[in-house]
Amino acid sequence: MIARARVILIGLATAITVASCGGGGGSQPVAPGPVTQPITPANTPPTIEGIVAAASRTEVDTDVTLTATVKDAETAISQLKFEWNADVGTFTGEGASVKWRAPKGVATPSDHTIRLTVTETYGSGLQNVVNGTSPVIRLHDSQKELGDLSLAFLGDFANSSISPSTCIRDFSDSCRGKAAEKSDIESNREHFVITGSSLRLSDVRVRETGLSANMTVACSFTSRIIKCESGSSGCVVGSVGTVAGSCLLTGVYEQGRWWLCESTFDGKVVPGFRSFFSRRGE
Repeated sequence: MIARARVILIGLATAITVASCGGGGGSQPVAPGPVTQPITPANTPPTIEGIVAAASRTEVDTDVTLTATVKDAETAISQLKFEWNADVGTFTGEGASVKWRAPKGVATPSDHTIRLTVTETYGSGLQNVVNGTSPVIRLHDSQKELGDLSLAFLGDFANSSISPSTCIRDFSDSCRGKAAEKSDIESNREHFVITGSSLRLSDVRVRETGLSANMTVACSFTSRIIKCESGSSGCVVGSVGTVAGSCLLTGVYEQGRWWLCESTFDGKVVPGFRSFFSRRGE
């Protein structure tokens, strides 16, 4: 009887111990296992190996083709996103080759660099973004630039208070016409005072090479004689007369811009004023 009671007590104690370890009868919590992250495949960003412009010098309102050489180890080039940008102008086309055009009215001459952004999308919306730039493109509006140079020179010439050196500031040093022009203006300043003028740009023609041009300005100058050349017939100091005709100028492209080269006059000169264009012809 005593032995049996001892067995019962031992069983009871074991039951109590098991209940206490179970936290009041509930199941014991299980520690979480390691979380498995999705594996993103290795991806090499695209590379812009170069951007080529079809021309390093262009005119406003003229297309320039730009072509990018791009490589990518994992993504087809056709699936990459190409974004072309410039400070001025618009683009036509898409992808690795587009055309850029700057509009009339843009300040010229000016330099422009075209920017390219290439975006690769892979995996679950991941992206690689790379950037590149084109070589510098020199932009001109040659018609306007040459017309402005011609009118500026003749406008300075028509103002007798402007020095000969200032008048010829836009003439190229490589042209013999620069020295002749200065001598001509010096002679004009010595013998005449210009009291009025009329200037109208008639024509600008740029040659196919893009390195030379011819300009025509309808011009007239009214002046008063302040000194007669020795032996000049019909010259009377103080007399006023007008010469009118076409001022013919040439231009040359050097050092990234247009310069004037020569100036001549084609028209009628009244007696006493034949030396007005002494070196530019009559």
